[in-house]
Amino acid sequence: MEIVAGTARGLILSSPGENDEVRPTSVRARRAFFDSLGDLSGLVFADLFAGSGAMGLEAASRGAEKVYFFEQSPQVIRMIEKNCNRVARTGVTAEMRVIPGAIPPFRTDLARLTKPDIVFADPPYAASMEFFKNVTADPRFRIWAQNATFFWELPDRDYTLEIPAAPWKILSVKTCGPGRFLVMKCVES
Repeated sequence: MEIVAGTARGLILSSPGENDEVRPTSVRARRAFFDSLGDLSGLVFADLFAGSGAMGLEAASRGAEKVYFFEQSPQVIRMIEKNCNRVARTGVTAEMRVIPGAIPPFRTDLARLTKPDIVFADPPYAASMEFFKNVTADPRFRIWAQNATFFWELPDRDYTLEIPAAPWKILSVKTCGPGRFLVMKCVES
């Protein structure tokens, strides 16, 4: 697994390996996803269920100003921190911060973090729709993510998607390489 574009292009990342808990977004899907976003300069990117951290690290390499990695596994957190240090040594200047703990609930005071412009979530597929329901229902998350574009990677197996109630607005389902992403915004008034 490597960074596909930007300042750290070609850097090979440490990975915990693919399993039911950590399943990195494929390189093809990651490339197509970020190519579709365009310039990330000055943006804040949040990587929920960060796993390998590849999505957030790609955002940092492509110019994001801040990247938050939300992850609960202490072993995986150490690996993400190691990858962040390696990416920073290539000249990437993004502020990269790992937020430990399960989500939801969000143990961190989200109000203390800069509001994101882009939120990406790729939870373990087996529990993806349960996480989706709980994350979109969390009032602290809704306030923090208000007006951010929220991408939820959809499972590649059968699933039932419960469309969240207002204030969430579904914008589209985006296909990027082999990956499919539900795109939405929280538009609280």
